[in-house]
Amino acid sequence: MKKSEISTLALTAFMVLFLSIANYSQTAQQEKSNPQKVASVSEGEQLIEKYGCLTCHKTYGPKTGPAFHGVSIKYRNEYAENAADSIALFIKKGSKGKYPCSATKDAVMPQFNIPIEERLAIANWIVSLRPMKDMIRKSDEQDEK
Repeated sequence: MKKSEISTLALTAFMVLFLSIANYSQTAQQEKSNPQKVASVSEGEQLIEKYGCLTCHKTYGPKTGPAFHGVSIKYRNEYAENAADSIALFIKKGSKGKYPCSATKDAVMPQFNIPIEERLAIANWIVSLRPMKDMIRKSDEQDEK
């Protein structure tokens, strides 16, 4: 392959990645601009149980899907103040491919038809998780036994 072809492929890959991130962020902003009820953090924790999120996720440490704590860090780093909106959108759309932070390395997040208010409550709970030294919930320790 010629150097110019490699450069063209690299530029194309970069543009596709850039445009997909911009589109994802724009869609999250559109959902954010709609006035919605403020979602409480405690409501979000109840909703992850209601919708069975704990089937694939744990708060700390991977299961089939990534740990909520890791999702919180990833989205706060990548989307800053739009982290909760981006997570809420991800819950709605699911993943189109493999999610590299999962325990199985090939988990796919399904789409969930959950009302925006509830998705935001779940997302706000996830974003509220902060790193703490040796933070493992007792229920997570029991799961490992």
